[in-house]
Amino acid sequence: MNSRVLFLDYDGVVNISMWNERGTKRSFGYPEDGKVNHFQAVQWVSEFCERCHYDIVVTSTWRKYGNYKECLISGGLRKGIEILGKTEDLSAVGGKRGDEIKLYLDTHPEIKYYIIADDIDEVLPEQREHFVQTQIEYGFCEKEMNLCIDIYMKDKGRGGSFPGKEKL
Repeated sequence: MNSRVLFLDYDGVVNISMWNERGTKRSFGYPEDGKVNHFQAVQWVSEFCERCHYDIVVTSTWRKYGNYKECLISGGLRKGIEILGKTEDLSAVGGKRGDEIKLYLDTHPEIKYYIIADDIDEVLPEQREHFVQTQIEYGFCEKEMNLCIDIYMKDKGRGGSFPGKEKL
């Protein structure tokens, strides 16, 4: 497993509300459609993952469907970028996205660097400096990719995402 992980939401990040061909209805893509619908956002995510050697862990509610990995791949994720898996859904016990990410990090001590890309701010205070919030209307664009690179470079300068805590 790679020691660098991008925790990735889908809706509002790589799947946005879009108009139909007639311009009469706006809606999101759904897991049943077989792919996320924002190809450009998937390319910016891919660009970041390739440049900085990050793998993906899915935090989206799409993770509840068996095809959650294929939906990202079919949406344009570049070959060679690994989708490691998904976070556990803790919503039934009142858990938020940040709690799910913390559990994943706690059970995967090999992770040295992490970034969270999401349109909704449900991160824990200690995760704040690793969070890149997207705008639901635009998703993950060049600006968000550059913010992710900035977070990685800052973490790299101090030896990882967990200063003062030995990892690896």
